[in-house]
Amino acid sequence: MSIKSSFLILTMLAFLVSIGFEFVNWSDEREDVNAMAERNADEMVQGFKQLLALKSDPFKKQTMDYAAWNDLAHFTETKELQWADDNLKGSTIQFGINGFYILDASKKVLFSEVDKSFLENISILFPLELLDSANSELLHFFAKTPQNIVEFYVAPIHRIDENVSADSLSKGFVIIAKHWDEPFLEELSRFGIAEVQLSAFKTGQNNYSIMHEIPFLGIQGEKVGTLYLHFHNKMNEVLDNYGTKDIQLSFLNTFLLMLVFALLITKFISFPLRDITNALEHKSKEPLRKYLLNENEYGAIATALCESFDTKNELEELNKNLEAKVHEEVENSRLKDRMLFQQAKLTALGEMLNNIAHQWRQPLNTISVVISKIYLDSKREKLTPQMLEDEICKLRELIQNMSSTIDDFKDFFKPDTEKVRFSLRKSMEECIKITDGGIANKNIAFQVDCPIEIEINGFKKELSHVLLVLINNAKDAIIQREIQNGTISLKAYEQEHYIIIEVSDNGGGVDEAHVASIFDPFFTTKEAMGGSGTGLYISKQIVEQSMQGSISAVNERGGLVVTLVLPKEEA
Repeated sequence: MSIKSSFLILTMLAFLVSIGFEFVNWSDEREDVNAMAERNADEMVQGFKQLLALKSDPFKKQTMDYAAWNDLAHFTETKELQWADDNLKGSTIQFGINGFYILDASKKVLFSEVDKSFLENISILFPLELLDSANSELLHFFAKTPQNIVEFYVAPIHRIDENVSADSLSKGFVIIAKHWDEPFLEELSRFGIAEVQLSAFKTGQNNYSIMHEIPFLGIQGEKVGTLYLHFHNKMNEVLDNYGTKDIQLSFLNTFLLMLVFALLITKFISFPLRDITNALEHKSKEPLRKYLLNENEYGAIATALCESFDTKNELEELNKNLEAKVHEEVENSRLKDRMLFQQAKLTALGEMLNNIAHQWRQPLNTISVVISKIYLDSKREKLTPQMLEDEICKLRELIQNMSSTIDDFKDFFKPDTEKVRFSLRKSMEECIKITDGGIANKNIAFQVDCPIEIEINGFKKELSHVLLVLINNAKDAIIQREIQNGTISLKAYEQEHYIIIEVSDNGGGVDEAHVASIFDPFFTTKEAMGGSGTGLYISKQIVEQSMQGSISAVNERGGLVVTLVLPKEEA
């Protein structure tokens, strides 16, 4: 991407960020105004509910007045239709209602007057059996019809000097019905509180409105419909108009600023970077000469590049010799590793000879005693052929055991040629047998905790070498600190993807300051005992490079715990 394209993108990003800040600020203000409009709408809803209550009061009062009219109570008993025609006709027009009904105690309609045909049969508007003749309270509820909502006021009929109760049932019921038709809804909307509808408003994308719902409850308290109130959010509309103009103005201002910014960048950044690029591409100092005397960043860059061009030949010469130096260092490193491995072999050989000497000493003493006995018995003429044969058998058995010891050590230190599958527990026991000659009289006990089914597929002698180094180090620590009842523990167990081997002792551990260094080459804590510092280093190389595992050490349980983690893929 070219410099000009980069700065163009930078300018556009800056422009978008500026507009984004404006938009975020406008959004925050819009949310605040929206919250104010919601609170105002809530107050308007309460006002509208008060308006509905005021419009309901005349109907409630008229219903209660009719219900306490003694003549009406008498009519429910006599059922004189002429009296009803003379006294009840015209009630719908007089009170501005849509239905007027008189029911007797059996809930039979004695008189009805409606101005709409669907109100003629009141029994299909709501269940009349739900009216309770023992209830003295006024019922106010709504019913859902195909012609929208009908509001009902129901009061029990009784004489003015009587109270309706379970012992004194009502004479019947007065029912007033009010149909919530379109003219009535328009009348409610003309109060200016809110626009009223019985169905949800269809709001457009730019329609600034707040919707509130008032539920209509039926005779049993169930929801039978919803009254939707629409409040025009004038504040948000004004804010949006203002915000649009403000963003447009900000867009223009930002564009002009970005234009000036782009010109400045072109002069003070694009042109210098172009000259620097040309200088680097052609390895020439000519494009940079006009910046050398400038006491700013470009002057420093020009000076540094010119100096780098002057030293180019030196770097090329250095690069030519670099490969030879790297090869020399690699060879030196390989030589050092070969020396370390050779030293480790010599150390292992010394341990082997020491252990052979320990395991041969007792058989040699026994052979010496047997030969002396044969010699003395021969001098005293007490040696019989049978005695001679018995003593020779003893000597042969001792020599055979000594030869077997040599074979054990020879096989143990023979190098591996290929991977084999072997039992980890048997390998541990072989290592203990090899080292047992060196610790037999040191009061050191071994503990092996390894399931016999754990097997490893790898170079057996390499793992044995590592275990032998760890056991010898543990033995030296116990002997050096003169630990009574010394213990060396070998433990192994399996996890999901790994085999864990722990070698621990009670020899006092290693100084915490040296724990992190014990696997370094030539580092040793046994200078007084002639330690070379190669055993643990070689062990680390074997575990990490040959076995693809890891080795670590920590002071725990009164000694040093060395942990080997080997992947099961090798098993």
